[in-house]
Amino acid sequence: MDDKWNRAGNADSLGTTITDYTPADANLPGYVKAVFFDADGTCTIKNIASDGTVSSAISGVPVIKGVTLPFVPGRVTAMTGPTKCFLVS
Repeated sequence: MDDKWNRAGNADSLGTTITDYTPADANLPGYVKAVFFDADGTCTIKNIASDGTVSSAISGVPVIKGVTLPFVPGRVTAMTGPTKCFLVS
């Protein structure tokens, strides 16, 4: 069975599919491997602990156009600057 980090034979790839995502106060799907944006700016995220506890919002997280975040947040609730958020799976 494939796991979350299967890179389809390409060690440089995080995944094989991207989808548009509208920021919301809802958990990202469990299959998300990376998040990136269409422009420089900031986003607001929430982390989710292993026990399911959702953190308070962390705002002002810097984003760079086309560069994946160095972590996968539990939720992306808002963005300022970018007009599109993309999920990699």
